[in-house]
Amino acid sequence: MNPNIAALLNLVVMDAIFLCIVLAVFGLVAGTKRAAFAVMKRNFVGYFSNPTGYVFLCIFVFLTSVAAFWPYEFFNQNLATLDQLNYWYPLIMLVFIPAITMSIWAEEKRAGTDELLLTLPADDFDIVIGKYMAAAGIFTASLLFSQLSTFVTLTILTDGGLDTGLIFTTYLGYWFVGVTMIAIGMVASFLTGNLTVGFILGALFNAPLAFASLANTVIGSEQQLFGVNFVELIKESGIARPFDDFGRGVISTSSVAYFVLVTVVALYICMVLIGRRHWTGGKDGNTMAYHYLARIIALLVLTGSAVVLFRNRDVVRKDLTEGKVSSLAPATTK
Repeated sequence: MNPNIAALLNLVVMDAIFLCIVLAVFGLVAGTKRAAFAVMKRNFVGYFSNPTGYVFLCIFVFLTSVAAFWPYEFFNQNLATLDQLNYWYPLIMLVFIPAITMSIWAEEKRAGTDELLLTLPADDFDIVIGKYMAAAGIFTASLLFSQLSTFVTLTILTDGGLDTGLIFTTYLGYWFVGVTMIAIGMVASFLTGNLTVGFILGALFNAPLAFASLANTVIGSEQQLFGVNFVELIKESGIARPFDDFGRGVISTSSVAYFVLVTVVALYICMVLIGRRHWTGGKDGNTMAYHYLARIIALLVLTGSAVVLFRNRDVVRKDLTEGKVSSLAPATTK
């Protein structure tokens, strides 16, 4: 079989397995939460029912292709990897993700359809998870097109001698980064009814995670807080550290747990924001605000503790690279 076709088929199989898992989760929600599925379908179809959705998709594919192959380092290194795209990817996400999330709730407020949506026989969870799944579906479609174009280019350059496992895990890491930033961007959209403000806030809220790895260049490397290296703590809290495993072809429990837990916290904040209409303005309004703030802080502490725990005790660490270049030999481990 032609090496190019074999490499493409191998990647298609990996993508198919991943999509089956995602669709199974979506199907579970659709089967148990009809209202959430209706909200998801409305937002997903609405995004691609006008040229704007396709323009954003093309722009995303263009930006990822330029970031992967335009820098001279790609040809200087002479390696069929996505190291250059890994470097620029957070910046691309700071533009693309807010473009998706800015209209999730701000557009409902602007058009006056938020009241209609809130009067449907659906709870706050249905609305939030439905809109989140729609945004995640839009991002997943864009990422698949980007992966296909990038993979075809790499396959032509390498004549089929490509590590499909490394490419798959790298894009899997991109997906986790994207769906996590979508959840954070949704928080910004729930705070405002203006699309421009929603875009700016979405970028600002995601910027700390995207630029946490550069903390030592801003703060310095000797800052201590209660005996803990403050700079290292900030760097560890960003997306660069958990994405590093995916970028090296490894799927680990700690990395997956980080993105899942941060996403859960962000979605919970969205539920608090959409549910504040129930208690804002009442005599216990301030008390409820402090109550939910305490809950959010507790969730953040729990998330940080769980991430540290998983990093120290990685239950699963699967190396999908063809040469197992990111695995330790038994003798080395011993």
